[in-house]
Amino acid sequence: MKKKLLMSVGILLAVLLIALAVFAISFRRITVVSGKEFVDHCPRFARPGREVTVTTAVISDGEIYVSGADGDYVRPGVFVFTMPDENVRLKVTVIAFPDGA
Repeated sequence: MKKKLLMSVGILLAVLLIALAVFAISFRRITVVSGKEFVDHCPRFARPGREVTVTTAVISDGEIYVSGADGDYVRPGVFVFTMPDENVRLKVTVIAFPDGA
């Protein structure tokens, strides 16, 4: 009985390790390295070639920019890019409007 339990646990661990290896190969990491407080949603992982949407706060007295990936703003607060075949490090920056703008 104990031998069957150990064998089952071993098989389960092997399957888990294979699943983790497949995940690590097919997904790339997305890290927000600055301005996290302005990000409403950003996935932590994405497959290369997939569209990634990052949503940020919308502020009335300035603009929020996302850099670190080639992408476009589809509307205020929504940045979209295609995941490259490498990890991405995003920087979120707030540029305040000059007084009276």
